[in-house]
Amino acid sequence: MTAKSAMKPSPTKRKHAKDKIRRAGKQEDSVNTQTNEDPNNDDGTQIERRTKERSKLNRKGNKEGHPDAQLLRHFCLDTMKTGVAKLSKEFNETRAASLKQSIARTAFDKNMDKNRYKDVVCGDEGRVVLTWPPGHANDYIHANWVPVKGEKKYICTQGPTEKTVEDFWRLVWQENIKAIIMLCGVMEMGKKKCEQYWPAKQDDTMISGALTIKNMKVSEAEKVLVSTFLEITHEGKTHKVEHIIWNGWPDRGVPDNHLGCLRLIRKISPMSPVIVHCSAGIGRTGTIVGLDMCLHNLASSEKVVMADIVKELRVYRHGSVQTDVQYIYMHRVLFALAENHKAVTKEDIRSFITEYDAFIKAKGG
Repeated sequence: MTAKSAMKPSPTKRKHAKDKIRRAGKQEDSVNTQTNEDPNNDDGTQIERRTKERSKLNRKGNKEGHPDAQLLRHFCLDTMKTGVAKLSKEFNETRAASLKQSIARTAFDKNMDKNRYKDVVCGDEGRVVLTWPPGHANDYIHANWVPVKGEKKYICTQGPTEKTVEDFWRLVWQENIKAIIMLCGVMEMGKKKCEQYWPAKQDDTMISGALTIKNMKVSEAEKVLVSTFLEITHEGKTHKVEHIIWNGWPDRGVPDNHLGCLRLIRKISPMSPVIVHCSAGIGRTGTIVGLDMCLHNLASSEKVVMADIVKELRVYRHGSVQTDVQYIYMHRVLFALAENHKAVTKEDIRSFITEYDAFIKAKGG
């Protein structure tokens, strides 16, 4: 037998091999049919590794990580009965009630030079106390922990000022932060809203106190979200953090995009803890964190009452969700989610969408 003929498989083996390939192809087609979804319908709540995730059920029978469609539908119908004008009134009443409540603010008052805005209070309860490096004279940063379903998920903070950049990076290192969400620009409408506190270009390095921060890579794969992968080093130890900027979210306003928030929340869902900041750290920041609280309720088959969500959020981060526009936008995002999950049809919610669009236009959005 020649070497060439020895290497040639028998007809029986060739048949078995073809059968195996055919079966594999059918399995792949089956998986693709189950897991591939129209990217235009991606609302940010689709779970990666869907085949595995779909087998999981939470205690109430809802598929883990997925919103309860029936609750979403009821939320939309109840919201439509209320209407945009009453939602605006509801927000103003919620805001007024929370502002009347006195909060302990000793640390805030003692560190006015470290506060970006004098009227945006950082409450003592739940504030992040800086303990690193040991022996440092300052333990204050304008930042609060906001738990979601008991997990210490978020730190809401103001955009770093020139005086607080070092404190910000101390916070990142101390709390082993996995992601930083920046919802403002450094400059907006000709005014500085945040310091350029990170190295913006790939391979650039900056030193902040005892820490060295290097830009490893910048990814602009998404239109709205720009990710920068940073590496922080200190005495031979390294820590990696992803810095994500949302481009084009107007101060005290809302984006035109109603699904971007959900994509962002999905992106950071496996990361914890996460820093979220805008300029003051309450408006845009509160909107994102509040929406994640809504999604956790829906995934646990718990009813969403937006006023209660905002009240709870404000217990931890005073003043969160700054305007009625942001409050009503949170409702609009959940409407988009409901439509994507076929809990409602476009026709079902047409009247609310028309009302919402007119409201935003009247507000200058």
